[in-house]
Order: sequence, then C-alpha cells, then structure tokens
Amino acid sequence: MRILQLTDPHLVAADAALVRDRPALPLWHRALDQVELLQPDCLVVTGDLCQDESWGGYVRLRDALQRRVTCPVALVPGNHDHPLLLDAVLGRFCITAPAEFVVRGVRLLVLNSHWSGHSAGRLGASQLQWLSERLELIAGDPMPLVLDTMNLFDHGALRRLLLPLEGLRAVLFGHIHQHWEGCWPDRVDVPLLGTPSTLKSFQNVQPCPLDRADDPGGRLLEIDPSGRLSHRVLRWSTL
Repeated sequence: MRILQLTDPHLVAADAALVRDRPALPLWHRALDQVELLQPDCLVVTGDLCQDESWGGYVRLRDALQRRVTCPVALVPGNHDHPLLLDAVLGRFCITAPAEFVVRGVRLLVLNSHWSGHSAGRLGASQLQWLSERLELIAGDPMPLVLDTMNLFDHGALRRLLLPLEGLRAVLFGHIHQHWEGCWPDRVDVPLLGTPSTLKSFQNVQPCPLDRADDPGGRLLEIDPSGRLSHRVLRWSTL
C-alpha cells in the first residue's frame, strides 16, 4: 500500500497568480508529476488547499485532480480553506474530511481540524465522538491518521484516543511547510510526520534528510502486507 501526501498548495482563482512570490498553479502541477511517477494507491492532500478560499480556487484543484489523478484522493482542509466550498466543488469526486476509507487493506482516517478565524486547529466534540466510536470498531487495523494543523486546540483529547491503538502506524499533517518528524514519548513506534509544502517552505527546524529544505516537496508512505511502515521525504525543483 503506497500513500502519497501533498500539502499546502495555496491555490487561488487566477491561473497565473503568485502566492508567496511563487506561481501556485504551475507548482501544483509539478507536484502532481509525482503521482504519475510514483503511482500511489492513494493521494492525500492536506490544507491549505485554496489560499483565497474561493470557488475558482477549488475549481482549479478539482480540474487538475480529475485530469491527472486516477487513484482515490482524500482532501483535508487547513486554516486557509472554506470547508463548505471545498465539499461543494470536490465532494462528489474526492473523499473530504472527516472520513474513513480503506485502500488495499489499509484504513485511513482523515480529520477536519479547520477552525474558522484561527491559524490553530480544532476537532470539536462531535468529531472526537465520531472518531471514538469508529476506533472502537477498527482499533486493530493498520491505519495512518491525517489532519492539518500547526497547533491543535484539543490535542490532548485526540492523543488519549490514539495512544491505545495497536494498529496506529503514523499521524500525518501539513500546515508547517517543512519536513518534521517526532513521536509521543509513550508511543515511540508511531511517527508524527510533517510534510513540505508543494509551494514554498518555511524556515526549517530540523535538517532536511535530502539537504533540500527550500525546495517544494511531499512525503511517500508505504505499508507492507505485514503492516510495517516506511516513509521518506520527497523533493523536486521549482520551475
């Protein structure tokens, strides 16, 4: 099972617009080259998906995915997103968070940590309750969990739900625009993985394993039939 994570494309309605002094849409297409190259079983795209939170921005995202991606796609909104517009434009074609789905025997859980008006994230009581009920049924299955946030308001509640899960393989997130890897002290077997933006990196706090901290990037995860996880950072050149 091969999962490709791309994150923080920051698309806008205008095709030729610069975002953070870079051409967002052409760089997004450069990121989608990795889909064709690596042939993942699933693509997960974490926010910020649409910088200007516009209908046109989500149309750009939808059109690119429909033209170039044939595997299942899961979308996770970030703080620069409008979840209702995201669902309206892409909900028929992609899996949108919160959701649970299975690809080649691996169960993925994608959570919506969007918190309107805040750069931090929040899951909220109803989503945590949904997650708790799902985990009671699937606790033994191999699973990565995906969300998008820099700081999670209800991190403690999420952590309490996840720590006992034998099947948890990784927690993935975007938003930080850089490579990052850590773990909880009481679950050192579960990596917490931040992923570089497809647009532009922030100043890195950990050395890039490829020594290319300023380049756009993503992350590839593979789970073998025994449930063992391997992962690596990807980088590619700007235009």
